Amino acid sequence: METDFLYSDSNLNHDIFLHDCFADAVSLHRNILTFRFSEGFYLGSEHALNPFHTLACTGEAEMKIQLIYTNPDVNICIYLMKETTDGTYRQEISLEEFMKLIKKGEKLEFLYTYQGIDIDSVMFQCELHFDKHPFRRECILLISAKEITYHWNELFQE
Repeated sequence: METDFLYSDSNLNHDIFLHDCFADAVSLHRNILTFRFSEGFYLGSEHALNPFHTLACTGEAEMKIQLIYTNPDVNICIYLMKETTDGTYRQEISLEEFMKLIKKGEKLEFLYTYQGIDIDSVMFQCELHFDKHPFRRECILLISAKEITYHWNELFQE
């Protein structure tokens, strides 16, 4: 279902923050990967659309990532860290498997965003939260992005 939002920004000034924000839905449609944040994300005090001049939080919001290549598995690498008795290793999962995890109720907490000079590469360091053991696992998303846009309707002073 497509939601119309009042505000949109490409975050070229790096003043939209996902740190400690939870995505509770993810979808892929027409080469656009969309993350939905029911509780929103943050706009910095200097953001042009922030009237509070202090950190602000959006209500429900979305981040849309226009993928470079038509094959999503070429655009997106998803790694989950897995603990075993032999140590920790990185397990790659497909976008389809990742989307199933989110659809069944797991939440993705964004921690850090690393973006190249050009928008064409972005890495999100996250944690995937579960309702049973191990309760959360570190997750890395590497995405080849043509464009990233952030959408929301309202702001609240933090």
